[in-house]
Amino acid sequence: MSSIKKLNILNYKFKAFIFFSSILFFLKLSCPSTALGQQGEVSSDYCTIYFRGEINLGQVDKRLNTRFIELSSRDREILKNTGDLSRRIALKCDIILLKSEQVLDMYPADFHVNIIIFENKKMLIDAYQKIFSKREDLYSFYVYENNTIYTTQLRINQNVLAHEFGHAIVNHYFIIRPPETVRELISQYIDIHLED
Repeated sequence: MSSIKKLNILNYKFKAFIFFSSILFFLKLSCPSTALGQQGEVSSDYCTIYFRGEINLGQVDKRLNTRFIELSSRDREILKNTGDLSRRIALKCDIILLKSEQVLDMYPADFHVNIIIFENKKMLIDAYQKIFSKREDLYSFYVYENNTIYTTQLRINQNVLAHEFGHAIVNHYFIIRPPETVRELISQYIDIHLED
């Protein structure tokens, strides 16, 4: 095969590569992303949420049900029309936190909590081991010292979040932290009455 034919074939392949790459680039621009990579973060009035690993934002958004919580039609419309999934997740977390405070009738001053959502359970258990130097088979937990809830995209839902918010609220409401058993009972109370 002559070198001119080889160059023509390479030139054709290069043009085809550029053409299809351009199409993919513009498709990516026109379609909103539903996944976040390693370093996603979003803040709201009451929460800062960190996404660790490959997070399917659409799945997390669907798992956080707020339909049972009474909202004004204006607030419901704002939530519905928020196109940025990470922002909508943050708004839902705020709504669930406020409902948790209402259930307990406890409103800590200047309250803001961190939430880390991991891609999978292994990442969650690894984080627990790093903090507590032991492994536990959990699907979520709260750490008072850094005011952070840890969970996974497959286990997060409104009840899990409200339960962990209960720990955070109790730990910040009282001057002296109640015993662990009392904190757990109060968090379970939110589980039971969240949808009242």
